[in-house]
Amino acid sequence: MNHCLLQAGPAAPTADQLKRAFRSLRSLTDADAVKLANEACGILMKNLSPDDAGVLQRALQAEGVRTEVVEASQLPTLPEAKFVRRIEFQAPALMIYDQLGRAAPVPWDQLALLAAGGVRHFGMSTTRKEQTVNTFDPIRGFRTKVITEVRHKIEDNARLVLDIFLTGGSMRFQIEAETFSFKYCFDRPDLNLAQKLGLLIQMLAENAPQAVLNRGAAAMRAGPSGAMTYASKAALFDESTWLWWTMTRASREPGQTGRGSGMS
Repeated sequence: MNHCLLQAGPAAPTADQLKRAFRSLRSLTDADAVKLANEACGILMKNLSPDDAGVLQRALQAEGVRTEVVEASQLPTLPEAKFVRRIEFQAPALMIYDQLGRAAPVPWDQLALLAAGGVRHFGMSTTRKEQTVNTFDPIRGFRTKVITEVRHKIEDNARLVLDIFLTGGSMRFQIEAETFSFKYCFDRPDLNLAQKLGLLIQMLAENAPQAVLNRGAAAMRAGPSGAMTYASKAALFDESTWLWWTMTRASREPGQTGRGSGMS
């Protein structure tokens, strides 16, 4: 049965701690440790056997890093994202509009988690250039032909994403900053895209103070200079899964709530 190794606190292990711990398993290298240190988002490793998970847990414990070993089936499943391009702030509720322009009120106390960040996006652009040239053939004589040159370029950029999770993990609304209509929330044409998303997160957090913020949302609320980039959407979603697991576990413990988990 597949097991996962999870952080037991908000601080991820350092590359040096991981390098030393990884020496306990022959299948892991220093390069794996550096990659994990750069991309760790709560769920440190997946698809581990119970024995390997236990070995790594003890090795990290010796480095002063507390972790949890959990069966993959015990981790929460994130709800399918519903893409939205328009929301409005009202006193009793957050108004969320669907693709047909229909509004649905969401009470502020139903917002449980705000997860945001820049996610790396790989794409390919194609440019086509045509040029007319004259050629000479001893048999056919002078000829004119069109030469087409096609070039492909791999693009690596970051797209800003915000997920709004409701209590119980039943619904998730996703905002992509590039296509979102900020004008219904505030009129600030002087702000760039990152600043606008940061202001939106700040406004949501003020109206829903009980909502937990992931690292990316907390950084963007503090200012665009602190915007966090995740290696992929999967990495961002892994952090949300880990936060849900942490919040759910904390809510079952006496005297604990999701807000008390210290993740915001």
